[in-house]
Amino acid sequence: MADQSTMYRWDGSYDFKRREDWDYKHSYNLMAGMLGQEEVRETQRRKKKMGTVDQQAPPLPKDDPMVETIEKTAKHIHKSNDPGVFEHLIQEKNKGKPGWSFLQEGGEGYEYYKFCRHCCEREVDPRPLALHARKVKEDREIKQANAKANVFTGYQGTDVPKKTEKDAKFKTGELMEVVGVKSKTDYNGKIVRVLKYHPEADRYEVKFEGGRYDSVVVKLKEENLMYSAMQEKEVQETKDMPEGEIPNGTKVEVRGLQSETAKWMNGLKAIVVCWDKDSERYEVRLSLNNDIKKVKPPNLRLEVPEGWQEHWDEHLGRHYYVNQTTQKVTWKHPTVTNQRAKFGQVKEKLDPDLEDVEIDHERKHYEVDEQEEMEGQFDLQALVKKVEEQEDRREKAEEAGQDVDSDDGLHAIAKPKKKKAKKEKVTPESIIEKALLLIEHTFVARESIKKDYSRLDGNFCARDLDPIVKKWEALERISEAPDALCKETFEVMLALIQRGAELLKELSQNRLQLSELNKIMNRVTTLEKREDLFEDAKWVHSFMKTL
Repeated sequence: MADQSTMYRWDGSYDFKRREDWDYKHSYNLMAGMLGQEEVRETQRRKKKMGTVDQQAPPLPKDDPMVETIEKTAKHIHKSNDPGVFEHLIQEKNKGKPGWSFLQEGGEGYEYYKFCRHCCEREVDPRPLALHARKVKEDREIKQANAKANVFTGYQGTDVPKKTEKDAKFKTGELMEVVGVKSKTDYNGKIVRVLKYHPEADRYEVKFEGGRYDSVVVKLKEENLMYSAMQEKEVQETKDMPEGEIPNGTKVEVRGLQSETAKWMNGLKAIVVCWDKDSERYEVRLSLNNDIKKVKPPNLRLEVPEGWQEHWDEHLGRHYYVNQTTQKVTWKHPTVTNQRAKFGQVKEKLDPDLEDVEIDHERKHYEVDEQEEMEGQFDLQALVKKVEEQEDRREKAEEAGQDVDSDDGLHAIAKPKKKKAKKEKVTPESIIEKALLLIEHTFVARESIKKDYSRLDGNFCARDLDPIVKKWEALERISEAPDALCKETFEVMLALIQRGAELLKELSQNRLQLSELNKIMNRVTTLEKREDLFEDAKWVHSFMKTL
């Protein structure tokens, strides 16, 4: 039956075309899984985003009565059957009234109203987020104005009050933006995270997040920090810097600079920040003073990581590296090699469309999977031992008259095959048997009358679920459904499942319907949430109408 509340236009007039479209469409529920997969996936994505927001919170308006009106209006519109029509009616009713301009685009409080609508959909309280946004905006305006006018807070004379950790204005872990630093102007505009407050020096210990100064720790005054408008996700994106052959973050030593203005950097330690493609130089951050310099690749010497030794080959005129633990030898620097090896490793892909893909976790793993192609990384002793073992196996196979024309030999040794678990054969009889077993347990203290549906068609049987579904839909919160209603739903649903399986015997093409009905039958005894029981009841209700 069509939902009459969805058959109206935005102005309240009845839309006959929408009713006609509804009469001729087939929903996912009615076709028992053959259509509507995109709608189901969209619903799953929506559920995963519950408790989070995608929109940036606007500053909270200072008019408290208007804020209350905005929040209440957004909640009422969200709960209505047709939010678009209801919003238009409220807008027309309060047009021109003071305090209701937030319904008009560009009006006072309009941005906060839109944010409240978004938060209602995601079940998030909008006020704390908007309050923080207002605090950020006010603090930024003050700090930016002071920085332009060279105004800084201070105390006259020597009577400076002692501060404690309780006097810290910014909390640990908060994202801030650097402003007004005169000695290091490159710091200004960068994002930092508060690590600790030092009351004795009245300084905040902060760490840079992303960019060229990523992970650098400095101490700054309160007037050099202001709340950042950037979100955590945006900060993480700034950490992706262009990378050359030497990975970003690698420790290096500057050497071989001939210019008079650059010789002073020879011997200094630095960290690779990124690769500048235009100048074909690496940007490095000096450990001495955190200055950023551009240096050519030949003038950088990579530090050897712990557990490795560097040696010089006089004949070839190049360095080679030896692992002290495994005695493996490689021409390439181990820092570059280890970083490159990470690129090819398989990582979990968090794509909702691939959640149903099965991965073979018992696949065979080879040692070469962790090595680089054509890098010459091998252990000579291990290679000799492996060849000797292969020769021994080959000789034994020849003596036994077995096939040795393979890399492994011993073809006669067959590995036991893993037996695949047999899939349950779904039949109407098996579903009826399960339903009858559960119905036997409902004979005591029933909430509904036990009826005989054996001579009725599916559409007529589905009428017994109509009043039950309406009771569920009338609830403000599905999760607070009374136990009596849940029990009544369970009893009627079992009886309809039994009758539905009996009717499916008469259909020649019933595989999909049987599969979906069997899934509900299997999970009906393990349901923990009332919402899941209601969803299954609606499916059975729609399914019986098609029989």
